[in-house]
Amino acid sequence: MKKLLTLIGILVISIATNAQLTVNQSVSPTTGLKVGDTISVKYTVVKDTTTPRYFWLRYQYNNKALAYVSTVYSQGTSVQTYYTGWTAYKFTANTTNNKVATSLYEQYLATPWGYTTNADWNVGQLTIQRSDASINGDIATQKYTIKDLGEYTNIHKLDLAYSINASSAYVTPITTNPGTFSLSNVTGNTSQFKVRVLFPSGYAISSHAILLMPLKSNGSGDIDWTKQPIAQKTLDASGEAIFTTEVKVGDSIGVYVQATGTKTWMNNIITVSDAYKAFLGISQTDITGAANYFKYPALEKGIGHVTIATSTFSESDSYYLFANVMGIDVTTKAKIPKSTTAATDVYWYTSLLNSNALLGIEKHKVYVTTPTQTVDMVYAWGGDLDWSHSSHPDTVAARIASGIYTTSINPNEGSVKAFSTKSMEYAAPILEKATLSLTSVLANGKVTLSAALTKADLAGLQVIMQYDSTKLTLTDVIFDAGSTVTNFSTHSNGRLTFGSLDQLKTARIKVGTPYKLIFTPKETLTNTAGLFYTVLSDAIDAKGNKIELIVE
Repeated sequence: MKKLLTLIGILVISIATNAQLTVNQSVSPTTGLKVGDTISVKYTVVKDTTTPRYFWLRYQYNNKALAYVSTVYSQGTSVQTYYTGWTAYKFTANTTNNKVATSLYEQYLATPWGYTTNADWNVGQLTIQRSDASINGDIATQKYTIKDLGEYTNIHKLDLAYSINASSAYVTPITTNPGTFSLSNVTGNTSQFKVRVLFPSGYAISSHAILLMPLKSNGSGDIDWTKQPIAQKTLDASGEAIFTTEVKVGDSIGVYVQATGTKTWMNNIITVSDAYKAFLGISQTDITGAANYFKYPALEKGIGHVTIATSTFSESDSYYLFANVMGIDVTTKAKIPKSTTAATDVYWYTSLLNSNALLGIEKHKVYVTTPTQTVDMVYAWGGDLDWSHSSHPDTVAARIASGIYTTSINPNEGSVKAFSTKSMEYAAPILEKATLSLTSVLANGKVTLSAALTKADLAGLQVIMQYDSTKLTLTDVIFDAGSTVTNFSTHSNGRLTFGSLDQLKTARIKVGTPYKLIFTPKETLTNTAGLFYTVLSDAIDAKGNKIELIVE
């Protein structure tokens, strides 16, 4: 009898020890799948005799095969949940010392975790905490869209997991079987139509979206704006938008970069460089009167045209750009982008990246020829003649010359360039530099901010800065930039703009101390630290070359 009781005791201990938590994923549907379809991935916990109250799971999926859509949790109402993910990472299980990939808690304990950067894989994380009962059964369902990979073996894999029970102890072991899933017999047509947009480094390209539009039926290749878009997607931070189900081989569509509006940074698009380039574009002409200052005259005259009442680039455009820089409200006279401007109330240029773009001719027609196709686009804001916030034509020309661009077939274009993986974000051309040194002094009940300039031959200079209007009142702006330049200053709600501009084609900003800003403190100050910071600085020389103005 003693031996029997001992045996029973051992058996009970063994059964208790063998309790484990199992987690698996399953996919539906599994048949009749095609590229662009949405599948459901369900995560299920089998708690056995454990009592999990907190559960954490990491997995990976092939982002060339699947595009993540959504996550919905399914453990009742007395739960806390969280989902997050990371792009371009792949996990490799630790199999040293007899560890196994399907022992998820064992993998969790094995540090450092085996993550490496991999452009083809993404990582996801599910977290769930339940206060009213143990976590058990279906915990979450995710939606994914099938992309055109061709091979769908082991495209989703469970990697790491841990759980805490009702006694605040770790649940172990946590296993999965098999922990991966594959898809078979996936059919498809056009599955990846990618649009890329050329933009300068630092520009908020994700403020824009791509429209796929129907074309007019007259064969012109023009967009039919009387019809609704076929599809619309926001550009990501790399300037790309990917469409998976919206087009197919044989379609002819219009591709359009949509403008944006009411962004704070739109106040910074038009500066002294743009105004002075417009001035030179008007004033520097040959004997026939044709403008010869512009490098791409047809394009730049189109971009420089901002006047509402005219249809072509003229003296009025130069005037209104000058006036805008000097703080004059020209809203009713010219379409100049500002933070208060809607996307529908700006002059906007966008086209496929090809030779037509340098001629100011907008082309939007794309003929879809392959299941996986990419087209490159350019854009420009009306008035942005220094290309600070637009696709620079020199960069466009360089990519055309070297074949580093992708476009589609148009009536006047007989071939499609080979796809390039070169980034659409480009660094601005290296510019000559100038320094404007700011020195603040607290004396005699005033704060004086002096600006020292050593660079000669500047035809325009502009600084936008923010000052602490709760502590300071702007009293005066003293100019000593030269008797022939036009000085300007505006301020509102602590935002101050000041500078000078040549309106004679011969005036230059004096070196020395061309600007002094005088402020009256609203409270007792012991120093001037933290009272000012620069928002924007810009300069241009007499030849119309943009100068990098460093404010220090």
